[in-house]
Amino acid sequence: MAFSDIIENIKSWSTKKKIAAISILALSIAILITVTLWTQKEEYQVLFSNLTQEDSGQVTVKLKEMKVPFKVEGNVIYVPQKKVYELRLELASMGIPQGGVIGFEIFDKTNLGITEFVQRLNYIRAIQGELTRTIKQLSEVDTARVHIAIPERSIFTEKDQKPTASIVLKLKPGRTLNQAQVGGILHLVSSSVEGLKPQAVTVLDSMGNLLSKPSDTDSITDGKLLEYQKFVDKTFEQKIQSMLEGIVGKGKAIVRVTTKLDFKKIETTEEKFDPDSATARTQQKTTESTSGSSTGGIPGVLSNQPGQGGGGGSAGQVISQKQVETTNFEISRTLNRISQPGGEIKSISVAVLVDGTYKKEKDKNVYTPRSEDEIKKYNEVVKAAIGFNRERGDQVIVDNVAFESVVEEMPPEKLDILGIVTTVLKYLVPLIVALLLILFVIKPLVETLKVTPKKTPEGILPEGEMAFATAGQVKPVALEPELAPEELMKEQVLEIVKKDPRQAAHIIREWMTES
Repeated sequence: MAFSDIIENIKSWSTKKKIAAISILALSIAILITVTLWTQKEEYQVLFSNLTQEDSGQVTVKLKEMKVPFKVEGNVIYVPQKKVYELRLELASMGIPQGGVIGFEIFDKTNLGITEFVQRLNYIRAIQGELTRTIKQLSEVDTARVHIAIPERSIFTEKDQKPTASIVLKLKPGRTLNQAQVGGILHLVSSSVEGLKPQAVTVLDSMGNLLSKPSDTDSITDGKLLEYQKFVDKTFEQKIQSMLEGIVGKGKAIVRVTTKLDFKKIETTEEKFDPDSATARTQQKTTESTSGSSTGGIPGVLSNQPGQGGGGGSAGQVISQKQVETTNFEISRTLNRISQPGGEIKSISVAVLVDGTYKKEKDKNVYTPRSEDEIKKYNEVVKAAIGFNRERGDQVIVDNVAFESVVEEMPPEKLDILGIVTTVLKYLVPLIVALLLILFVIKPLVETLKVTPKKTPEGILPEGEMAFATAGQVKPVALEPELAPEELMKEQVLEIVKKDPRQAAHIIREWMTES
C-alpha cells in the first residue's frame, strides 16, 4: 500500500475519528514514556540516619562538593543505591560523620595567639569526644555524653584535688548493660585521664538511673571469673557431646555441664628442720702461752740517779697459758613456698539427654527408646570423661528422650519477595505495556490505514443514490458496464440533482454537518 493511499484514507476519516486516533496515539506515547522513565528511575537508599545537625550539615556539604544527588528527610540522608557503600567509605576516610562530637582533630589547625586556658579547655573537649566515640562502639549504647572535671593545680594550697567524671548513656530500646560492662566503662574512662580513679566516675542512663556502684571497681575481675567458669563448662560440654555423638549419632545428644569453681588463691610457706643432720658451719680457735722469770728494783727517782745502784728485788717464775675454741653447727632445714592458683573444681554436675532410634512404618517414624544397658553405659562413659569423684559431690544424670517432639526445625530463610517482585516488574512491565500497545493500538491503527476506500461495484448504487432510493425519491438506474464506475456515479448524481435540486442540496448540507 502506497503512502499516498494512507494519506487519502486518513483524509476520508471523519473529524471525530481523526481526533480519537490522535488521542489514542498521544496517550500511548505518554504511557510508553512514563514506563520508560519509571524503569530508569534511580533508586535511593539510606546513607546515614539518626545524625546530629552538625553531622548532617557536614555530610550534605560534602555531597554537594562531590556533585552527588541526595534527598534529606528528617535526620535521614538518601543517596542513589549504587553509590551508598562507596560514599560511606569515602566520607569515613574524611572523618565524617563525627558522631556530633569533636576529638583530637581539634588540634589539626594551629591557632596562633591562643591562650593557655583555651588550650586546656580544648584538650578536655578532645578527651571527652574521643571517650564518647569509644563508648558508642558498644552495641547496647545508642548515644553517650562524657563530662570530665579536671581541677586546676595551685601552689598556694597543699590539698590535691583529684579529677572526676560523669557519663550519661542512652541505651538502645530493649538493651541493658551488665555490671561487667559498666565496670569496663569506668576503667576505660579512668585510664584515659591522669589521676582519675574508677570510684570518681559516675555512670547514668537517660532515665537518670545510677548504673555505677561503689563495688563496680571489682566488676571486671568478677566478669573475667564468670567468663572462665563459662569456658570450663563449655569445654566439658563439647568434650562429652563429641564423644556421645560418635556413639549415638550426630545431633542425637544434648549435654549441659555446671561446675563449681573455687577462685581462692592459697599461698603456703613451710619450713622444716632436721635435728639429726648437724653440720659444722663455722669454727674459731684462739691459743695464748707465756713462760720464764723476771728480776727488778723498786721503781722511782732514787734508782734512776747517777752513781746509784739498782735497788734490790725478788725473783719469781711466771707461766701463763690460754686456749679458746668455738664451733658453730648448722641444722639442715627445708623451706617450701606453695602457691595454689584459683579456679579449682569443687564439683561437677552433668545432665545428658540421648535420643532414641526411629523406624519408619506406614509413612510414620516410630520411636524406640534406648535400653537400660545402653543408658548405663553412657553414664559410665560420661563419668570417666569428667573424672567423676563422688567425695566432692559430682553428679551425672543420663536420660533418654525423644528429640522429634522437642527439637524445633530451623525456619527456612525468608526470601525478599517484595524486592524480587519489584525487580521483575521493573523489566516486565515495559514489555507488557509495549505488547499491549502493539496489539490494541498500533496494529488496529495500521490495519485501518491499510484499508482502501471502497469503490462502488457494478450493479450497485452509490451511497448517495441509495439514500435517495431508500427515501423513495428515484428508482435505481441500471449501470452501463461500458462506463467507468466514477463516470457512471457522476452521471447518476447529476441526474438526481437535475430532478430534485432542493433535496440534493439538503443531503449535501447534512453531509457537511456530519463531517
